[in-house]
Amino acid sequence: MLKKKLIQDGKSINSDVSLLKDDIFLNTEPATAKGTKNEIRSNRKKSFFSKRPLWRRILFASKKVKGIILLNVIALVYASNIPVLKEVEAVTDPAVFTVVRFASSAIPFIPFVLRARDDVQTRTAGLELGVWVSLGYLMQAIGLLTSDAGRASFISLFTVIIVPLLDGLLGATIPAHTWFGVTMSVLGVTMLESSGSPPCVGDLWNFFSAVFFGIHMLRTEHISRNTKKENVFAILGYEVCIVAIFSIIWYLIGGWFSSDPGWDPGSWTWTLSWDWILEFPWIPALYTGIFSTGLCLWAEMAAMRDVSATETAIIYGLEPLWGAGFAWFLLGERWGVIGWIGAALVL
Repeated sequence: MLKKKLIQDGKSINSDVSLLKDDIFLNTEPATAKGTKNEIRSNRKKSFFSKRPLWRRILFASKKVKGIILLNVIALVYASNIPVLKEVEAVTDPAVFTVVRFASSAIPFIPFVLRARDDVQTRTAGLELGVWVSLGYLMQAIGLLTSDAGRASFISLFTVIIVPLLDGLLGATIPAHTWFGVTMSVLGVTMLESSGSPPCVGDLWNFFSAVFFGIHMLRTEHISRNTKKENVFAILGYEVCIVAIFSIIWYLIGGWFSSDPGWDPGSWTWTLSWDWILEFPWIPALYTGIFSTGLCLWAEMAAMRDVSATETAIIYGLEPLWGAGFAWFLLGERWGVIGWIGAALVL
C-alpha cells in the first residue's frame, strides 16, 4: 500500500510540474510575441529617422558608387570639350592650340615623371596609355575640322560598343544585348548621317577616335588595377607627356609642309609675338588641358580601380547627350526629326 501511494504521489508531482511548465510557456509566449512586435516597430522608427541626407550618402558611399558618380561628372566634362574645340579651331591653328593644351596638362606631372624615371613598369604603362590616348585626341582634332560638333559627340558613342567587343575578342563572353546595341547604333548613326550637314571624311576620323579611346579605356582598367596608388601620378605624367610630344610632332610636320610664311620663326617680330600672345585663346587651352585632360585622366584612372571598362563605357554613353546639348546652346547646331530619332536609337 505504501509503495502504491508513493507511486501515485510521484505521478501527481510530475503532473503538477508539467502543468507549471505549460503555464510558464503559455504566459511567456504572448510576452515574447509582444516584445518582437515592439522591436519591429522600434526598428522601423529607427530606420525612418536614421535615413541619411543625400550628400552624406554620396560622401560615405562605397568605392564603386563613388567611382560611378565620378565617371558621370567626367562624361559631362568630356562632352563640353567638343564644342570648345570646334569654336577654337575657327579662330586659331588647331595644331598650335593642341600643343599649348597638352603642354599645359603635362607640366604639373613632370615632377612625378622625374621621380619614377627608374621604374620600368611604370614608365612602360604610362607610355602605352599615352600612345593610345594621343591617337584618339589626334583623330578627334582632325575630324572636327569638317564634322559637326553634335554629330562628333554621337559618333564618339561607338566607344560604348567597341569596348565590350574588344573585351570579347580578348576572351570575355559577349551577351546578346550587346549585339542588339551594335545593330541599334549602326542604324542610329545611319539616320544621324542623313540629318543636318552632309556626311564628310571627318566622321570617319571621329570613328577612329572612338576606337582608340576604347582601347585606351580597356588598358586603363587593366593598368589601374595592377598599379600601386603611389605610382598613379607617375603613370599619368608619362601619359600626358607622350600626348604633348605627339602634339608637337604633329605641329612640326604640319608646319614643314605648310606654305604659310608665318610659320617660319625667322619672320616673327616682337610685335607679332605679343599680338599672338594677346589673341591666343588661353582660357579654352587651359580648360581643355589642365581640367578636361590632366584632371579627368587622373579621375578616370582612380574610378576604374573599382568600375570595369564596360561599365565605364556605358556611363560615357551619356557624353553624346551632353555634347548635343552644348552644341545646341553654344554653337546653334540644329538637326532634323530623322537626326533626333537616330540619336535616340544610338542612346
